[in-house]
Amino acid sequence: MIREATAEDRAAVQRLYEQLCPDQSVHVIASRIEAIFEDPHHFLLVHETEGRVDGSVFVNFCPDPMFGTLPYAVVENLIVDPKRRRNGIGRRLMDQVENLAREQRATKVMLVSHPHLQDAQRFFAAQGYDGIVSRAFRKTLRAMETPHV
Repeated sequence: MIREATAEDRAAVQRLYEQLCPDQSVHVIASRIEAIFEDPHHFLLVHETEGRVDGSVFVNFCPDPMFGTLPYAVVENLIVDPKRRRNGIGRRLMDQVENLAREQRATKVMLVSHPHLQDAQRFFAAQGYDGIVSRAFRKTLRAMETPHV
């Protein structure tokens, strides 16, 4: 089952994000999950199997001045528990992202994947995402170096 995350999912999302970014100081805050839940432009989705959260994805809908009032979607932090991979969870999460994007009338769905994550890149390609049309650049800001509040 896929649903929007609530504050009660904080520990499960924390666990998944620690798997996604084992070398970073991850700090998931219940109040941030609540704020995302309340915002109609941001969705933190979780996948549950038998009452246990085993996957998550975060999607943001951003205003785009190029196409009138139509937004575009940015996907972040797609993660499926390693013990539950190859069961269609990632595909179902991305299908839900695309359903939300259609509901929001988004012009495109964008995502970034680290170059060393070859399995993830094959997964995204199998879902119809073209990794050749753009090149992503990222600069980590100093805020990541300080303790999280």
